[in-house]
Amino acid sequence: MVQTADTSRFIDFIANLVKSWQIIIFVFGAYQFWASRRERLASDKIRNAQALTDSNYQAWQVVNSAQGKGGSGGRIDALANLVKNGQSLAGVNLDGAWLEGVDLRGANLQHASFRHTNLQGARLDGANLKHAVPTGANMIAASLEGAHLQSATVDHVRLSAASLVRADLADVHGWQEIESISYARIHEIQRAPAGFREWARTNGAEDHTNATLTEERSQEIAYSTEFRAV
Repeated sequence: MVQTADTSRFIDFIANLVKSWQIIIFVFGAYQFWASRRERLASDKIRNAQALTDSNYQAWQVVNSAQGKGGSGGRIDALANLVKNGQSLAGVNLDGAWLEGVDLRGANLQHASFRHTNLQGARLDGANLKHAVPTGANMIAASLEGAHLQSATVDHVRLSAASLVRADLADVHGWQEIESISYARIHEIQRAPAGFREWARTNGAEDHTNATLTEERSQEIAYSTEFRAV
């Protein structure tokens, strides 16, 4: 009976020892998995940061190499990617570029130069265009809703069918020499120079400041005015 009890205790000891080793192995495995996961996440973060840096570098190469040249030169996608990646475009020179339909919503374009640039149908909603120079630019049917145009120089710009809804026009220069503004939407414009609203309406701009427009009706107006202007 003594041997049986001793044998039973020995077996229990071995069983407990095995369980302990199983727990240790499980904990060690879990730690290894957690540590390797942290390493993978850190590695992925570094790799993603490097990929973003490379992407921005390549995009800037496209923009800078095409400076002063006509056509797109790949700049439409490059500029959109830079904005998407949170890059500032302040001071960029895009004179003479063909950027029809470019999406630069929310971009920082302070002091940017767009002399004689084709920005027809461009998306510039909420963009910072303070002190920008779009002299002579084609901005027909461009969307500038909520854009900041303080102190921008807009002489000889074509703004037919453009949307300037809620745009800030404080101290814009050369507005009396805007090439065309027919069918442009100017309702709710902010801080427009004295006389601008009346001048714009006289030259065919649409001002629905006191009207309540549904989204569907607003889209109808935008399509109709763009068609007539183009």
